[in-house]
Amino acid sequence: MKPVVAATPDQVRETLRSLAKETRVPLAPLSRMVGRPSDYLSRFVRGERGNGLKANEQDFLAEFFRVDPRLFGAREDWEP
Repeated sequence: MKPVVAATPDQVRETLRSLAKETRVPLAPLSRMVGRPSDYLSRFVRGERGNGLKANEQDFLAEFFRVDPRLFGAREDWEP
Protein backbone atom coordinates (compact mmCIF):
# COMPACT_ATOMS: atom_id res chain seq x y z
CA MET A 1 0.00 0.00 0.00
CA LYS A 2 1.30 3.43 -0.95
CA PRO A 3 2.04 5.68 2.06
CA VAL A 4 -0.32 8.59 2.59
CA VAL A 5 1.27 12.01 2.11
CA ALA A 6 0.11 14.84 4.37
CA ALA A 7 -2.97 16.48 2.92
CA THR A 8 -3.20 20.08 1.75
CA PRO A 9 -5.58 22.43 3.60
CA ASP A 10 -8.16 22.08 0.80
CA GLN A 11 -7.91 18.29 0.98
CA VAL A 12 -8.32 18.45 4.76
CA ARG A 13 -11.46 20.54 4.34
CA GLU A 14 -12.92 18.07 1.87
CA THR A 15 -11.98 15.07 4.03
CA LEU A 16 -13.62 16.60 7.09
CA ARG A 17 -16.71 17.61 5.13
CA SER A 18 -17.04 14.14 3.60
CA LEU A 19 -16.45 12.18 6.81
CA ALA A 20 -18.88 14.32 8.79
CA LYS A 21 -21.55 13.89 6.11
CA GLU A 22 -20.91 10.15 5.70
CA THR A 23 -21.10 9.51 9.45
CA ARG A 24 -23.82 12.10 10.06
CA VAL A 25 -21.73 13.77 12.74
CA PRO A 26 -22.38 17.53 13.04
CA LEU A 27 -19.31 19.75 13.08
CA ALA A 28 -20.46 21.81 16.08
CA PRO A 29 -20.04 18.99 18.64
CA LEU A 30 -16.69 18.05 17.09
CA SER A 31 -15.56 21.65 17.44
CA ARG A 32 -16.45 21.61 21.12
CA MET A 33 -14.70 18.25 21.58
CA VAL A 34 -11.43 19.83 20.40
CA GLY A 35 -11.99 22.72 22.81
CA ARG A 36 -13.09 25.29 20.27
CA PRO A 37 -16.25 27.35 19.69
CA SER A 38 -19.16 25.54 18.01
CA ASP A 39 -18.56 27.19 14.63
CA TYR A 40 -14.81 26.50 14.52
CA LEU A 41 -14.80 23.48 12.18
CA SER A 42 -17.68 24.79 10.07
CA ARG A 43 -15.72 27.97 9.43
CA PHE A 44 -12.60 25.93 8.67
CA VAL A 45 -14.48 23.75 6.16
CA ARG A 46 -15.85 26.86 4.43
CA GLY A 47 -12.31 28.28 4.23
CA GLU A 48 -13.11 31.17 6.55
CA ARG A 49 -10.40 30.45 9.10
CA GLY A 50 -6.83 29.22 9.00
CA ASN A 51 -4.98 27.03 6.58
CA GLY A 52 -4.80 23.96 8.74
CA LEU A 53 -5.61 22.26 11.99
CA LYS A 54 -3.36 22.05 15.04
CA ALA A 55 -1.64 18.71 15.71
CA ASN A 56 -3.91 17.84 18.64
CA GLU A 57 -6.98 18.57 16.46
CA GLN A 58 -5.60 16.41 13.65
CA ASP A 59 -4.96 13.56 16.07
CA PHE A 60 -8.39 13.82 17.69
CA LEU A 61 -10.26 13.89 14.37
CA ALA A 62 -8.21 11.01 12.97
CA GLU A 63 -8.91 8.91 16.03
CA PHE A 64 -12.59 9.88 16.07
CA PHE A 65 -13.09 8.95 12.40
CA ARG A 66 -10.54 6.09 12.55
CA VAL A 67 -8.44 7.35 9.66
CA ASP A 68 -4.79 8.21 9.07
CA PRO A 69 -3.92 11.58 10.70
CA ARG A 70 -2.18 12.63 7.50
CA LEU A 71 -5.65 13.01 5.96
CA PHE A 72 -6.07 15.92 8.38
CA GLY A 73 -2.66 17.41 7.58
CA ALA A 74 -0.38 15.60 10.04
CA ARG A 75 3.30 15.48 9.14
CA GLU A 76 4.41 13.02 6.51
CA ASP A 77 6.72 11.21 8.94
CA TRP A 78 3.79 10.22 11.18
CA GLU A 79 3.86 6.53 12.11
CA PRO A 80 1.01 4.44 13.55
